[in-house]
Amino acid sequence: MADRFGKIRKLFPITRKYIYLNHAAVSPIPRPVAEALRKQVAEQLAYGGRAEDLWEKRAEQARREAAKLLGAKPSEIAFVTNTTHGLNLVARGVDWKRGDNVVLPRVEFPANVYPWLSLQAKGLRIKFVPERDGRILLDDIERAIDRRTRVVAISFVEFTSGYRNDLTALSKICHDKGAYLVVDGIQGVGALKLDVKKAAIDALSAGGHKWLLAPQGTGIFYCRPGLLRKLEHPMPGWMSVVGWENYYQFEYRLFKDCRRFESAQKNLLGLCGLLEALRLINRLGIDAIERRILEITDYLCERLQTHGYRIFSPRGDREKSGIVSFYPKRRKAEAVWASLLKQGFVTSARQGRIRISPHFYNNFADIDRLLHALSWGRSQKRAR
Repeated sequence: MADRFGKIRKLFPITRKYIYLNHAAVSPIPRPVAEALRKQVAEQLAYGGRAEDLWEKRAEQARREAAKLLGAKPSEIAFVTNTTHGLNLVARGVDWKRGDNVVLPRVEFPANVYPWLSLQAKGLRIKFVPERDGRILLDDIERAIDRRTRVVAISFVEFTSGYRNDLTALSKICHDKGAYLVVDGIQGVGALKLDVKKAAIDALSAGGHKWLLAPQGTGIFYCRPGLLRKLEHPMPGWMSVVGWENYYQFEYRLFKDCRRFESAQKNLLGLCGLLEALRLINRLGIDAIERRILEITDYLCERLQTHGYRIFSPRGDREKSGIVSFYPKRRKAEAVWASLLKQGFVTSARQGRIRISPHFYNNFADIDRLLHALSWGRSQKRAR
């Protein structure tokens, strides 16, 4: 398996310049994605809109690949431009009543906060749940849910701590109490296995530019049919309806599946890149990808602890992910981040910690070099 991923590494030319450990931010795209984008640009240059049917076929192939990755049906997948776009489809689609509330962790990325905060003017209440030692406890969420809770909105993986929420257990709590479970999936989809049916998730949105290795401006949205039937469409368009090809047949009959959310022209160029990224992930297998990522992050944590670093990220078997955050020694995180970048390491500084997020094409040697670079930075400071 290691040899297999070693060969895959060649598809990421960024490895010639950087040791890229920042897939929780914006990922580099692999060669097949770049080649697909170039091909489609050349087609548009040569044929204009004459090749649009071909591009639509590629988009439908991408829909099938996304459904395969999530354990869903293609009809349950819509393309969105980013995570926020998909979350807003739910936030603006639920039939809220004044006094209803949404429960969400206080440490969510803003993409999963502002769609709900924006509804406060309509009488929606926001109930924040605290983070405890990097974890979101199920008991805290369950206590926060009351008879007016309509939605629990939470990340698959929390963006600073890397904590993987137990979505299966959480969906049971939500459904037992009459609430929907809406998931920001961007920090897990493409890195960790998730079957939306088995987990009984009501809706999930994930931008393509992180672990999915796809172009920015692409993303996938899943909606369970039971929720879909109850959502109002917040921004319908001419391609949301059955018979949209008949330009002067003005009948407002929305598609019964998730295609209704693709209101007008899709980002067909971006979707051809998303198709190749999904093909690569599905070909490698999400189970193998998850094992690889967890092997690398386990090794990272072992090496960090050996060198006396304090790890913030929970690392239990069912709670760890591809994100590891740790506290630097005697220096501020921003200074460590800048020092690492000068040495060719792409990481992030978050909340006073260094965040490392390797993907399947990274290897143990990348981690060894990172530890050496951290030591080098301290040595340089002492020398001055």
